Amino acid sequence: MASSNLVRWGALGALLAGVAWIASFVVGLASQGQGSESFGLPSFYLIEGLTGLALAGTLVGLLGLHARQTQSYGVLGSAGFLAALVGTALVLANVLLIRTAERNLLDLLLLLGLLGMLLGFVLLGIATLRARVLPQWAGVALILVLPISALLGDSGGGLVLGVVWLALGYVLLAARTLGSRGLGEPS
Repeated sequence: MASSNLVRWGALGALLAGVAWIASFVVGLASQGQGSESFGLPSFYLIEGLTGLALAGTLVGLLGLHARQTQSYGVLGSAGFLAALVGTALVLANVLLIRTAERNLLDLLLLLGLLGMLLGFVLLGIATLRARVLPQWAGVALILVLPISALLGDSGGGLVLGVVWLALGYVLLAARTLGSRGLGEPS
C-alpha cells in the first residue's frame, strides 16, 4: 500500500516536473534578449523558480519510478536511481544557493549533479528496459532525455524534459491503476 502511494506521489511529481520544465522553457523564450541570465530581472527569478520546482518534481518522480520498479530492476536500477536522485538533488542545491554561495562551490555542485544525473538516468533507463515493468519507450526516454536536452539547450531542452516527465507521470499513473501487472507485458 505504501508503495502504491509512493507511485501515485511520484506520478504527481513527474507531472509537476513536466509542467514546470515546459513553463521554464516558455518563459525563457519570452524573455530572450532581455538578459534573463542577469540577477535582479524578474525573468531570471521566474526561470530559476520554475527550474527549482521542476527539479523538485523530478526528485519525487524518480521516487515513484523507483517504487514502481524496485522489485524488478535489481542492483543496476538501484544504482541508477541513487545516482539520478543525488545528482538531481545537487543540481537543485545549485539553483537554491545561486544567490548565496561562492561561485566555485556552485560550479562543483552543478558539475557533480549533472554527471550524477546523466549516469543515473542512463543506468535507470537500461534497468527499466530490462525490468519490463514500464513500457520500453520509458527506458529509452530516460536514456536519451538528458543528452538531447543538453544538445538543444535553450532552443528546446526544457521542452524535451517537460514532455518526457509528463509522459513518465502519465505512465506511473497508468501503472498504478493496473496493479502489479507490468505495462510491458501483454494482456
